[in-house]
Amino acid sequence: MTTARVPAVEPLLDESIHEMLHIGGPCISLFLPPYRQGALSVAATGALKSEIQDAARLLRERKAGDATIAQVLDPLEELAKDPELAGGHQWARAVFGAPEGFRQFLLPEPVSGPVTVAGSFLIRPLLAQLHVPRAFYMLALSKKGVALFRCAGAHAEKIALPKGVEETIEAMEALEPPDHDLENRSAAGSAPGAMRRVRFGTGSGRETQSTYLADYYKSVDRGMSVFLHAEGQPLVLVGVEQDIAIYQKVNTYPNLLREVVQGSPDGFLAEEEMVQGAYAIVRADYMGRAANSLAEANERTSSARLSTELEAILHAAFEGRVSRLYINEDAQNTGIFERGSYRSWGAEDLLNLAAVETLRRGGDAWVLPGDRMPKQVAAIFRY
Repeated sequence: MTTARVPAVEPLLDESIHEMLHIGGPCISLFLPPYRQGALSVAATGALKSEIQDAARLLRERKAGDATIAQVLDPLEELAKDPELAGGHQWARAVFGAPEGFRQFLLPEPVSGPVTVAGSFLIRPLLAQLHVPRAFYMLALSKKGVALFRCAGAHAEKIALPKGVEETIEAMEALEPPDHDLENRSAAGSAPGAMRRVRFGTGSGRETQSTYLADYYKSVDRGMSVFLHAEGQPLVLVGVEQDIAIYQKVNTYPNLLREVVQGSPDGFLAEEEMVQGAYAIVRADYMGRAANSLAEANERTSSARLSTELEAILHAAFEGRVSRLYINEDAQNTGIFERGSYRSWGAEDLLNLAAVETLRRGGDAWVLPGDRMPKQVAAIFRY
């Protein structure tokens, strides 16, 4: 018996998911949560073994042959033996298996749900994460200084600050003292060789500190605005309330996101917490933009080119007529839909099927918050 090869875990990329949309069923989809050894959670290998059993049962119920079942499950069995998986991992994973292929992806945010067997992979829970830009930036603020991270593919890499931005307030002051220094200065020492400066203030310590922070953050903002101008990528702030408020007041970069990751980056907030919080903020921002685009489409699109009827949308998606698809993230609609050569392999998520067929034929698919979308689904047709 040949041991199944398990491909390495990949970053979640739009083009990778598009490649999988053309794989035929039966398609198994399952999602593994992050796991840390010693944490009060089910070990990843234990969770995977349980889902493999569920997948085997579902395949048998859907009349898959023994050879097909082996093709689909063998890579999953090998993955369950992976010592790296058993050793703990900070990121969630999406795992997809079918007779024609096996892929696993890192997820910036955990996705929950039971294992599914269907005619296509369950990509609907990933749609919001797929619309997060390929890279964005996270700026950690503290009274000690700032740190800049580039976030991409469920990873954050600390990078050099833009030219002209100092890492600390002290470094900035050494180069360019603030114009409105609230502290007077005087010489001290009895001999010329002992001359040095001492400070005596005219303002409170809190006022002085806030003033210096504002000056420092202005210099950071100038550098960040120049650095990010060409790309226009989102910028997420991390810090405590006072630092965040001062930076937001002096900010001039138009794509600084309003929501922030609250907490001190000086050892009290773990890096993975910062990154996961930042990904959630960027995802929510793009979902909000999608909701706004749907509201505009409702006003401008003729009724002949806009539908909220799932069956009509499914037929249009298979015909390649859906330009944009919007799905209520809280909606549920399970059933069987077969057309042409497509086989459902039993009841499946029909909203997911609409998304798969829309994307396969060059359309775009979004999930929206339930409070921004009263209907289960809406589609804008090309014609």
